[in-house]
Amino acid sequence: MSSNQPNPYAPPQAAIAAASPAIPDQSKIEAVIKDAGQFWLAILLCIFCSGLGAIIIGPWYFVRLLQWNSLAKAQPMLLDPQVPHGSMAQRFQSAKWKLIVGISFGALMFFLTMLYIMLIAAAAGAKS
Repeated sequence: MSSNQPNPYAPPQAAIAAASPAIPDQSKIEAVIKDAGQFWLAILLCIFCSGLGAIIIGPWYFVRLLQWNSLAKAQPMLLDPQVPHGSMAQRFQSAKWKLIVGISFGALMFFLTMLYIMLIAAAAGAKS
């Protein structure tokens, strides 16, 4: 049996709207947080697919860090240090160090790949 009456136990809509303020860039923020949370996967990609991972990971995380900075400037409430654990703002704040680690590891792998290529070229040049 179905009725069209509203649920009497549901919280008022005004309370829901006040509890979760609208953030215009929420999907972008969630994308940056998601990519930052997968930095271990990016590190494994760099290790197992060294050349490809080194080319992709560093620039990808650099672009995400630039997006992080622009979102932080546009939404200063995300940088409030007194946010609850597990909130979007707290996850956004912790994403920064993960992005920096991803950039650093990508740059390190790129450097090692280029060094390896130069050593192989030098060894091939010495043989001829």
